[in-house]
Amino acid sequence: MAGKLISILRLLRVKQYYKNSLIFVAAFFGEMILNSSLWFFLVLGFILACCASSINYIVNDIIDIEKDKSHPEKSKKRPLASGDLSKGFAFILLTILIFFIVLCLIFIIPNLLFGLMLLLIIVIGQLYNFIFKKYAFVDIISLSIIYIIRAIAGCFLIEVFISPWLFLAIFLIALFLVICKRDADLILMGEENASKHKNVYDQYSKKLLEEFHILVASSLFMTYSLYIILGPFRIFDIENPEWYQYSSVLTIPIALYLIMRYMYLLKVNPQIARSPVRVFFDKGMIISGLIIVVLLFIQFYGNSVLEIFSLS
Repeated sequence: MAGKLISILRLLRVKQYYKNSLIFVAAFFGEMILNSSLWFFLVLGFILACCASSINYIVNDIIDIEKDKSHPEKSKKRPLASGDLSKGFAFILLTILIFFIVLCLIFIIPNLLFGLMLLLIIVIGQLYNFIFKKYAFVDIISLSIIYIIRAIAGCFLIEVFISPWLFLAIFLIALFLVICKRDADLILMGEENASKHKNVYDQYSKKLLEEFHILVASSLFMTYSLYIILGPFRIFDIENPEWYQYSSVLTIPIALYLIMRYMYLLKVNPQIARSPVRVFFDKGMIISGLIIVVLLFIQFYGNSVLEIFSLS
């Protein structure tokens, strides 16, 4: 029974659910995360986004069963390729997920724009499964666009909008991670064998992907820096500035360290790119990530926190 449950969780790709935390980005950067009345909708929105992602993952596993069987890792870890779960069960699970999303959108969150974003996640995911993944560069860009849609879905969910610079930063982070995964695949299977798993790997090489790394990493750092400089400053009280209003500027060098640290970890252990969640166990990434979150929280919520303490 426990083995069956683990196989279901693998089919749903629960380990990938952290990507849907982008639903909370709008609330955090829109200075609404302390509004407890929104938490229920944010959590439910996160769950629905996870369901939409699982639909894409399940369909991908169904159509790639034979190819996954030839993959050194996927042949063991993918429940359909390994034979732990049947196609029929996968179709039943798909039906349940679709009905759950539809019922929640009708009776709990009747938000048309949010629903359209969920539909877009599924549509682009299926276009990737059937078309986009066959074309180099289109494959990595289409996957990265889904990350932006998750963030926009969070905006529509609570009806708040954030800086376009932040959306661009999210896209570049996603693009960076996807490129790293392609690079790790080439290392794992070899450039010659990788194309047997996915034809698109014929058009990729380690040298080309390394050039993409440099391009995207540089763009990401500059975009984040511009967001910090041009975005949060809008809340400054120019006549009476407070110390906390400049805390986000301190995140710029730390963000650069995060990018450098991740690239270093990829060189030391390329398997990290195949499962980015592993970086959460690296002390350097954990500490620097927490510092950035704290500094950004001070930037956006310093005034609110001070008001709470003054009232008490």
